[in-house]
Amino acid sequence: MINLFSKRSIATFGALSLVAAAAQAADPNLELLNVDPFFYTNDRAISAGEAAMEGFGAAGSRPTKTHSLIPHLPFYTGYMETNQTYRFVTVAEQVMTMIGEGKHGLWRMQENGTVRYYLRPGQTGLPVGTDVLTTTAATINAKYITHDYALGFPLYKYPDNQVTNNALNFIDVPLNHPVFGGKYANHEAIDLPSFYCTMNGTVGYPQAAEVMDYVFRQPGAGVVGPLGKRAGLDVNENYTKVIKLDHFPDARSWVNVGQAGKNSSHLKWLAVDATRTDAEYYLVERPFFNLSYLFVIGVYNNRNNNDLQYVRPEGAYYDSLLARNLRVKTTLTHAPRFNVLNYRATDGAETRAGLQRVVGTQLFGVHHPNRAAFGGGGACPSKGGDYGDYPTPGFGAGWPTQYEEVTPLCDGVLVDIKFSANLDGGDWADPGSYLANAAKNSLTVQYNVKPGTYGKFTDPYNVRRGANNPDEAAIPAQFTLTYPSKRATTRFVPRDRIASFAVESKTKLAESAAPTKPVASPSIHNVASSGMTPVGSSCRPIPQQAL
Repeated sequence: MINLFSKRSIATFGALSLVAAAAQAADPNLELLNVDPFFYTNDRAISAGEAAMEGFGAAGSRPTKTHSLIPHLPFYTGYMETNQTYRFVTVAEQVMTMIGEGKHGLWRMQENGTVRYYLRPGQTGLPVGTDVLTTTAATINAKYITHDYALGFPLYKYPDNQVTNNALNFIDVPLNHPVFGGKYANHEAIDLPSFYCTMNGTVGYPQAAEVMDYVFRQPGAGVVGPLGKRAGLDVNENYTKVIKLDHFPDARSWVNVGQAGKNSSHLKWLAVDATRTDAEYYLVERPFFNLSYLFVIGVYNNRNNNDLQYVRPEGAYYDSLLARNLRVKTTLTHAPRFNVLNYRATDGAETRAGLQRVVGTQLFGVHHPNRAAFGGGGACPSKGGDYGDYPTPGFGAGWPTQYEEVTPLCDGVLVDIKFSANLDGGDWADPGSYLANAAKNSLTVQYNVKPGTYGKFTDPYNVRRGANNPDEAAIPAQFTLTYPSKRATTRFVPRDRIASFAVESKTKLAESAAPTKPVASPSIHNVASSGMTPVGSSCRPIPQQAL
């Protein structure tokens, strides 16, 4: 592999990065996307009658609540793109939707229970031969860091650039190390692979930055399910931001099982049987070459076999599992079986097709017929580990913290990009959620109406036959309804820009957000500091030196 810094100087990287930043700054779509998230009330003012309702707001000001005093919720939208293929992300009423293309190709990867720390600028690395397990947390934190978007690409080091002058440019730290403060001490064994692909072709996903910054701040973000934990998606040092997704009812995952009696160049994808296969989906931000990218991830586990499970029986992480008496599968099933369904074209029914082994392709992706045209390689990396200097043959399919022997099986698994997520962490199927008494913090709500007798029949047909309306009633000026439960109103964590719109409307919109868990500092999308410009909007970025 060619050393990056012997081929292109840092100055060259800076110049190319500034070109990329200028191109993004000139993007006319950003102005269309970065709008008032409460634009739908921009032409509304509270009337004198509405102002008489306690807690609604002052006459003439912009409304921030419904008549039931439930806060208005912001609307965001954005998009991301690879391979000239677009995915649209929208937030409305604290529901995120992500709609893109069907049957998007994924690569398999599996975490090895470590976190890679890169040498901080200006620091001297630990000597070669240092036992990382006995190195103090203070020393590691002083000398190394997992990522820093402000530093951009130069912080990253290729696998064969680990040593300079007998000092380590990066170290791999197992999850049982004290540097993690014991937060992974009782973590499930990381024994499941995940299947992933990049969602944005531009560093910092600028056309989706506003909506995704909002999404990742909400109470529903950061929640990782049991399969996700077994894939290591809750290791924050590797996966910096996470939102769990749900498939729309007609969306599927698909497995290439090949065509019977033919070689591997003959493809056939069948839908994964969700009744016999557990699955979880995520949209995550993970540093890639120390640059901010978004990835869609699927994690699967069969209910009727352990094909997908594996832990390499060697190394400090494996030793830590043994010390905790955790039993894990230590033999890799190279081509795991999936429970799949057949589709009958005659009536559209799905029927069980049993267990079928996944067949990967030797291609980067089936939607990439001519990556060679722009220097993108085009072949599947065919092994796990650091993506590094791809398309130079010999590099892996993901990150350095992943097993080489867990190969990507490129496009052996596909996923429909048709997802949703409830950002408040709630469930619309819950009978106690989103009731009209939410803003009152009470089981009872008093209603004020114009009194009188309502519902008396006057139509001649009903008068002739002496019919009485069973719903006829004398309604008093005030009456009370009692609700079965009380819940807080739907809350949101505002982005910084919401405050400016609140001032404009003479109302602090942020007051509608109840105190929540601490919010991480805003995501920094520092394009000008990046050292890699993706080419051709491909599924994975292409390192700069490939240009």
